[in-house]
Amino acid sequence: MSRTIKTCAVLCFVVYACISVFGQGGERGRGGGGAGGRGGTASALPDNPQSLQHIDAAKKLAGNDPVLMTAESFFCTVTDFNKPGPELEPMKVFDNLYAIPSSPVQQTTVWAINTRDGIILIDSGQQGRTEAIVAELQKVGLDPAKVKYILLGHGHGDHFAGAPYFQEHYGTKVGASAKDWDLMWPANPPPARGNNPPQQPPKRDLVLEEGKPITLGGETVNIVNIPGHTPGSLAFIFEVRDNGKKHVAGLYGGTIMAEGGIPTEGLKQYIQSINHYLEIAKKMHVDVEIQNHALFDDTPGRLERVKARKPGEPNPFLMPTAKYVTFWNVVSECIQAELAKRPATPAPSGN
Repeated sequence: MSRTIKTCAVLCFVVYACISVFGQGGERGRGGGGAGGRGGTASALPDNPQSLQHIDAAKKLAGNDPVLMTAESFFCTVTDFNKPGPELEPMKVFDNLYAIPSSPVQQTTVWAINTRDGIILIDSGQQGRTEAIVAELQKVGLDPAKVKYILLGHGHGDHFAGAPYFQEHYGTKVGASAKDWDLMWPANPPPARGNNPPQQPPKRDLVLEEGKPITLGGETVNIVNIPGHTPGSLAFIFEVRDNGKKHVAGLYGGTIMAEGGIPTEGLKQYIQSINHYLEIAKKMHVDVEIQNHALFDDTPGRLERVKARKPGEPNPFLMPTAKYVTFWNVVSECIQAELAKRPATPAPSGN
């Protein structure tokens, strides 16, 4: 292998490692969480016939559906995902599921699953928001001392920031994938940015694995591996009830938003992860869509409709399984459009 190719390979690995640690728009694995600066979804690279073909496919999939059109616009165009959204209020969305807003920046959201034996949180909120998360749980009638598990969609600071507090004060057990535990606790931690000390991640309690669900109080959370945003990103599938009627919720916990900053191999892996996740989502008949970055699925609007919902009206978070699959296929087409805009990597020539 030539020296030039070796150098390129090393640089590509370093870039991918840095993005995996620091994430998108300022997220950090062992750092201050949240979104610093500005960030765009699709890159500003010029389109070509191949990328336009994927964009057209995304538009056709979206049709005239407002939710699908929102996803297509968010991922297929250059969207500033760090522009603060509306301040949301905590809310009971299903009989056993509550939305606990963390930050209007990247619309970071914690989800609380209430069981007869305690509470499971999916993620734990942004840095500086722990007291607010505790207060919001109490506002909707949930006791933070009953939080038994925190399951992390991925190991960035805007998702794990509140976890150490729950461990220390309530004995909560925190779970993440093995690869993202390594991301949060790297052998060689990155230096602090500016005057901010690195944010302390939670203690390693549980290693979450696909095929090994977490069960509490009769409720089961299924784990799906979805590497791409981080090496060990996870999705969660679990049962919810709406006035006693059973449904299945899906949360894809590792959404890539800064498409232009992710190496080509990372985006290819992300597309594979979407396909893998959808195979399981179809088998489990997922018909409820929720997000931990609720930017591209009209969560603010749907929460308002939940608040104003009258008896007999459908829950705004319900989404037929076929539409749920289409939703993520729209995202996939936009990511494929991003890949198509990139110049082809030349094949190695000699040693």
